[in-house]
Amino acid sequence: RRLNTSDSRISLVDIATRLGLANATSAEFVVSKAVRDGVIDATIYHKEGYVQSHDLVDVYATTEPMEAFHRRIAYCLTTHNDAVRSMRYPP
Repeated sequence: RRLNTSDSRISLVDIATRLGLANATSAEFVVSKAVRDGVIDATIYHKEGYVQSHDLVDVYATTEPMEAFHRRIAYCLTTHNDAVRSMRYPP
């Protein structure tokens, strides 16, 4: 994670050195797994031998936080309404 936040473009040799790996090929495998798993958002340039991370998108400029908040509030209101309904009409 420190590699992702500190450098936007870093060579595979530097990654291997920082992580204590044997060579750049090992670093490439580690980085490709991190990209595949979604840990970092980057592109590996094999021929040039470096990794370029993508620009971070400001998530608060989108409607995603509002939609997530709305889903949480809707769940809470549904739970409350179900609880009130169950207290009103005992089994």
